[in-house]
Amino acid sequence: MSKTNIRPMIEVALFATIAYILDLVTQPMSLGPWISLSFKMVPIFLLSFRWGLKAGAMGGLIWGLLQVVTGQAAGGWLEYFVAFSLIGISGVVKPTLDKAIKQGNRVKSLMVITEGILLGSFARYLIHFIAGVIFWGSYAPKGQSPYLYSFIVNSSSFLGETLASLIVFFALQRFLGRLLNTEK
Repeated sequence: MSKTNIRPMIEVALFATIAYILDLVTQPMSLGPWISLSFKMVPIFLLSFRWGLKAGAMGGLIWGLLQVVTGQAAGGWLEYFVAFSLIGISGVVKPTLDKAIKQGNRVKSLMVITEGILLGSFARYLIHFIAGVIFWGSYAPKGQSPYLYSFIVNSSSFLGETLASLIVFFALQRFLGRLLNTEK
């Protein structure tokens, strides 16, 4: 019988739930129907930076599942299961991030975190863009391309949520070593 480390599984469930709660709480902070300035992706990024790609993807998937089962989702499997799971791709930077933190190199740590956040955010919003063209393109103003419509709608959320996530991690830079350490 293999020994399974339960700690990452608990954190996946916990951080996915925190992301869901932040999503509910920050909804009123949206500026218009598509511009979202929120910190809801931060728990999934934190999970990815702590445990890697698989844990981050699983956290995103569970967050999407919570959206669907509670009736908060309006786009189906592509926008919630696939897009939210892809936030976890930010975990590919974990080995480089761990090395930078071990060396005490804060600048390098923040650069790597920025790369991870940009990668995870872009992956998520690429899927939202595709879904926007397929499912929501018919809502484009008359004469406007569904591609342009989806780009405008989704890029504003992409920018707002990515910026909010970067602000959090930059603000926490002094604590990154302890926050991202999974060895204890």
